[in-house]
Amino acid sequence: MFSLLLRLLREAKYGYPMTLPSSPEKRKRLPRGARKMRIVRDAAAYFAANGFAASTRDLARDMGITQALLYRYFPSKDDLIDHVFQTVFIDRWKPEWDVILADRTRSSEERLILFYCGFLGNVSYVTLRLFMRAALDGMKFPDRYTFSLNDRILEPVVAGLRDALGLPGFDKIPLFDDERELAVMLHGSIVFTRIRKFIYDTPLPDDPEAIVALQVKTFLPGALHQLEQLHVAPSPDMPSLPDEGT
Repeated sequence: MFSLLLRLLREAKYGYPMTLPSSPEKRKRLPRGARKMRIVRDAAAYFAANGFAASTRDLARDMGITQALLYRYFPSKDDLIDHVFQTVFIDRWKPEWDVILADRTRSSEERLILFYCGFLGNVSYVTLRLFMRAALDGMKFPDRYTFSLNDRILEPVVAGLRDALGLPGFDKIPLFDDERELAVMLHGSIVFTRIRKFIYDTPLPDDPEAIVALQVKTFLPGALHQLEQLHVAPSPDMPSLPDEGT
Protein backbone atom coordinates (compact mmCIF):
# COMPACT_ATOMS: atom_id res chain seq x y z
CA MET A 1 0.00 0.00 0.00
CA PHE A 2 2.84 2.39 0.88
CA SER A 3 4.61 1.62 -2.42
CA LEU A 4 1.41 2.39 -4.32
CA LEU A 5 0.97 5.69 -2.48
CA LEU A 6 4.60 6.66 -3.09
CA ARG A 7 4.27 6.04 -6.82
CA LEU A 8 1.09 8.08 -7.06
CA LEU A 9 2.72 10.98 -5.21
CA ARG A 10 5.75 10.88 -7.52
CA GLU A 11 3.54 10.89 -10.58
CA ALA A 12 1.48 13.82 -9.32
CA LYS A 13 4.58 15.79 -8.40
CA TYR A 14 6.80 15.19 -11.41
CA GLY A 15 4.29 14.63 -14.18
CA TYR A 16 5.91 11.35 -15.25
CA PRO A 17 3.82 8.20 -15.61
CA MET A 18 5.00 5.74 -12.97
CA THR A 19 3.42 2.50 -14.15
CA LEU A 20 1.92 0.57 -11.29
CA PRO A 21 2.50 -3.18 -11.04
CA SER A 22 -0.42 -5.05 -12.51
CA SER A 23 -1.66 -8.49 -11.58
CA PRO A 24 -0.01 -11.58 -13.14
CA GLU A 25 -3.16 -12.18 -15.15
CA LYS A 26 -2.99 -8.72 -16.71
CA ARG A 27 0.73 -9.01 -17.39
CA LYS A 28 0.19 -12.28 -19.28
CA ARG A 29 -2.18 -10.54 -21.66
CA LEU A 30 0.37 -7.88 -22.60
CA PRO A 31 2.03 -8.38 -26.00
CA ARG A 32 5.77 -9.01 -25.69
CA GLY A 33 6.73 -5.65 -27.20
CA ALA A 34 4.38 -3.72 -24.92
CA ARG A 35 5.62 -5.56 -21.84
CA LYS A 36 9.24 -4.86 -22.78
CA MET A 37 8.54 -1.16 -23.24
CA ARG A 38 6.77 -1.01 -19.88
CA ILE A 39 9.77 -2.59 -18.20
CA VAL A 40 12.07 -0.03 -19.84
CA ARG A 41 9.85 2.88 -18.84
CA ASP A 42 9.53 1.69 -15.25
CA ALA A 43 13.27 0.99 -15.08
CA ALA A 44 13.99 4.54 -16.24
CA ALA A 45 11.84 5.95 -13.43
CA TYR A 46 13.40 3.58 -10.89
CA PHE A 47 17.01 4.36 -11.86
CA ALA A 48 16.20 8.08 -11.87
CA ALA A 49 14.96 7.83 -8.28
CA ASN A 50 17.44 5.26 -6.92
CA GLY A 51 20.54 5.40 -9.10
CA PHE A 52 22.17 2.88 -11.42
CA ALA A 53 23.71 0.97 -8.51
CA ALA A 54 20.24 -0.33 -7.58
CA SER A 55 19.98 -4.11 -7.95
CA THR A 56 17.85 -5.81 -10.58
CA ARG A 57 16.25 -7.80 -7.76
CA ASP A 58 14.97 -4.62 -6.11
CA LEU A 59 14.00 -3.21 -9.49
CA ALA A 60 11.95 -6.29 -10.36
CA ARG A 61 10.28 -6.23 -6.95
CA ASP A 62 9.39 -2.56 -7.39
CA MET A 63 7.80 -3.33 -10.78
CA GLY A 64 5.91 -6.31 -9.41
CA ILE A 65 7.62 -8.88 -11.62
CA THR A 66 10.17 -11.61 -11.02
CA GLN A 67 13.88 -11.14 -11.62
CA ALA A 68 13.74 -14.13 -13.96
CA LEU A 69 11.15 -12.36 -16.13
CA LEU A 70 13.34 -9.25 -16.23
CA TYR A 71 16.28 -11.29 -17.53
CA ARG A 72 14.05 -12.98 -20.08
CA TYR A 73 13.77 -9.62 -21.83
CA PHE A 74 17.20 -8.21 -21.00
CA PRO A 75 20.16 -10.62 -20.68
CA SER A 76 22.08 -8.22 -18.41
CA LYS A 77 21.64 -5.08 -16.37
CA ASP A 78 23.87 -3.22 -18.83
CA ASP A 79 21.56 -4.24 -21.67
CA LEU A 80 18.56 -2.89 -19.75
CA ILE A 81 20.37 0.39 -19.03
CA ASP A 82 21.30 0.68 -22.71
CA HIS A 83 17.61 0.34 -23.64
CA VAL A 84 16.71 2.96 -21.02
CA PHE A 85 19.19 5.41 -22.54
CA GLN A 86 17.87 4.74 -26.03
CA THR A 87 14.27 5.27 -24.98
CA VAL A 88 14.87 8.37 -22.86
CA PHE A 89 17.53 10.27 -24.81
CA ILE A 90 17.27 9.41 -28.51
CA ASP A 91 15.18 11.86 -30.53
CA ARG A 92 14.89 14.33 -27.66
CA TRP A 93 15.82 17.13 -30.05
CA LYS A 94 12.84 18.55 -31.94
CA PRO A 95 13.43 19.69 -35.56
CA GLU A 96 11.31 22.80 -35.06
CA TRP A 97 13.88 24.10 -32.58
CA ASP A 98 16.44 24.41 -35.39
CA VAL A 99 13.90 26.49 -37.31
CA ILE A 100 13.18 28.75 -34.33
CA LEU A 101 16.86 29.43 -33.61
CA ALA A 102 17.53 30.27 -37.26
CA ASP A 103 14.43 32.47 -37.69
CA ARG A 104 15.65 36.03 -38.27
CA THR A 105 12.10 37.34 -38.68
CA ARG A 106 11.81 37.18 -34.89
CA SER A 107 13.69 39.39 -32.47
CA SER A 108 16.47 37.84 -30.40
CA GLU A 109 14.26 38.09 -27.32
CA GLU A 110 11.26 36.42 -28.94
CA ARG A 111 13.40 33.72 -30.56
CA LEU A 112 15.23 32.75 -27.37
CA ILE A 113 12.12 32.77 -25.21
CA LEU A 114 10.22 30.61 -27.69
CA PHE A 115 13.08 28.13 -28.02
CA TYR A 116 13.87 27.80 -24.32
CA CYS A 117 10.22 27.44 -23.32
CA GLY A 118 10.00 24.45 -25.65
CA PHE A 119 13.38 23.05 -24.64
CA LEU A 120 12.70 23.37 -20.92
CA GLY A 121 9.33 21.68 -21.31
CA ASN A 122 11.14 18.65 -22.69
CA VAL A 123 13.34 18.25 -19.59
CA SER A 124 11.55 15.90 -17.21
CA TYR A 125 12.25 14.49 -13.76
CA VAL A 126 13.39 11.23 -15.30
CA THR A 127 15.56 12.60 -18.13
CA LEU A 128 17.38 15.11 -15.93
CA ARG A 129 18.03 12.73 -13.04
CA LEU A 130 19.19 9.95 -15.36
CA PHE A 131 21.57 12.33 -17.10
CA MET A 132 22.96 13.62 -13.79
CA ARG A 133 23.29 10.15 -12.26
CA ALA A 134 25.02 8.78 -15.35
CA ALA A 135 27.52 11.65 -15.29
CA LEU A 136 28.22 11.23 -11.56
CA ASP A 137 28.63 7.47 -11.97
CA GLY A 138 31.18 7.99 -14.74
CA MET A 139 28.97 6.42 -17.39
CA LYS A 140 29.93 7.61 -20.87
CA PHE A 141 26.99 8.36 -23.14
CA PRO A 142 27.47 7.08 -26.68
CA ASP A 143 27.21 9.91 -29.20
CA ARG A 144 23.90 8.60 -30.48
CA TYR A 145 22.23 9.22 -27.12
CA THR A 146 22.74 12.97 -26.93
CA PHE A 147 22.85 15.96 -29.25
CA SER A 148 25.79 18.33 -29.54
CA LEU A 149 25.15 21.27 -27.23
CA ASN A 150 27.64 23.38 -29.15
CA ASP A 151 26.24 22.67 -32.63
CA ARG A 152 22.55 22.65 -31.72
CA ILE A 153 22.29 25.49 -29.23
CA LEU A 154 25.41 27.51 -28.43
CA GLU A 155 26.52 28.33 -31.97
CA PRO A 156 22.98 29.20 -33.19
CA VAL A 157 22.45 31.45 -30.16
CA VAL A 158 25.71 33.33 -30.82
CA ALA A 159 24.96 33.48 -34.55
CA GLY A 160 21.65 35.19 -33.77
CA LEU A 161 23.32 37.70 -31.46
CA ARG A 162 25.97 38.49 -34.05
CA ASP A 163 23.27 39.01 -36.65
CA ALA A 164 21.40 41.39 -34.33
CA LEU A 165 24.57 43.49 -34.03
CA GLY A 166 25.46 43.30 -37.72
CA LEU A 167 28.67 41.40 -36.96
CA PRO A 168 30.36 38.93 -39.33
CA GLY A 169 29.13 35.35 -39.48
CA PHE A 170 31.11 32.23 -38.65
CA ASP A 171 32.28 31.95 -42.25
CA LYS A 172 34.30 35.13 -41.62
CA ILE A 173 35.11 34.79 -37.91
CA PRO A 174 34.74 31.35 -36.29
CA LEU A 175 33.11 31.02 -32.89
CA PHE A 176 35.59 31.71 -30.10
CA ASP A 177 35.64 30.79 -26.44
CA ASP A 178 34.30 34.03 -24.94
CA GLU A 179 31.26 33.95 -27.21
CA ARG A 180 30.58 30.32 -26.32
CA GLU A 181 30.76 31.20 -22.63
CA LEU A 182 28.16 33.93 -23.10
CA ALA A 183 25.75 31.38 -24.57
CA VAL A 184 26.58 28.89 -21.81
CA MET A 185 25.61 31.50 -19.20
CA LEU A 186 22.09 31.70 -20.58
CA HIS A 187 21.72 27.97 -21.17
CA GLY A 188 23.06 27.08 -17.75
CA SER A 189 20.83 29.51 -15.89
CA ILE A 190 17.71 28.22 -17.63
CA VAL A 191 18.52 24.52 -17.22
CA PHE A 192 19.33 25.20 -13.56
CA THR A 193 15.64 25.93 -12.95
CA ARG A 194 14.99 22.24 -13.71
CA ILE A 195 17.86 21.21 -11.45
CA ARG A 196 16.28 23.25 -8.66
CA LYS A 197 12.97 21.50 -9.23
CA PHE A 198 14.02 17.90 -9.88
CA ILE A 199 17.29 17.62 -7.94
CA TYR A 200 16.99 20.10 -5.05
CA ASP A 201 13.20 19.81 -4.79
CA THR A 202 12.94 23.59 -4.50
CA PRO A 203 9.54 25.24 -4.99
CA LEU A 204 9.43 27.42 -8.11
CA PRO A 205 6.95 29.98 -9.44
CA ASP A 206 3.96 28.40 -11.16
CA ASP A 207 4.71 29.88 -14.58
CA PRO A 208 8.01 28.50 -16.01
CA GLU A 209 7.60 30.60 -19.16
CA ALA A 210 7.75 33.75 -17.05
CA ILE A 211 11.05 32.55 -15.56
CA VAL A 212 12.47 31.93 -19.03
CA ALA A 213 11.34 35.37 -20.20
CA LEU A 214 12.92 37.02 -17.16
CA GLN A 215 16.24 35.24 -17.73
CA VAL A 216 16.35 36.03 -21.44
CA LYS A 217 15.44 39.70 -20.92
CA THR A 218 18.10 40.00 -18.20
CA PHE A 219 20.73 38.24 -20.32
CA LEU A 220 20.35 40.03 -23.65
CA PRO A 221 21.45 43.62 -22.89
CA GLY A 222 24.66 42.55 -21.18
CA ALA A 223 25.41 39.79 -23.71
CA LEU A 224 24.96 42.10 -26.70
CA HIS A 225 27.16 44.74 -25.09
CA GLN A 226 29.90 42.24 -24.27
CA LEU A 227 29.73 40.65 -27.69
CA GLU A 228 30.12 44.01 -29.35
CA GLN A 229 33.11 44.80 -27.13
CA LEU A 230 34.72 41.47 -27.94
CA HIS A 231 34.63 42.28 -31.63
CA VAL A 232 35.88 45.83 -31.11
CA ALA A 233 38.77 44.67 -28.91
CA PRO A 234 39.25 40.97 -29.76
CA SER A 235 40.07 38.61 -26.91
CA PRO A 236 43.32 36.60 -27.08
CA ASP A 237 41.44 33.46 -28.16
CA MET A 238 39.73 35.19 -31.09
CA PRO A 239 41.23 34.09 -34.42
CA SER A 240 42.91 36.80 -36.47
CA LEU A 241 41.45 37.75 -39.83
CA PRO A 242 43.80 37.42 -42.79
CA ASP A 243 45.18 40.64 -44.24
CA GLU A 244 43.13 41.27 -47.39
CA GLY A 245 45.35 44.13 -48.57
CA THR A 246 44.16 47.47 -49.85
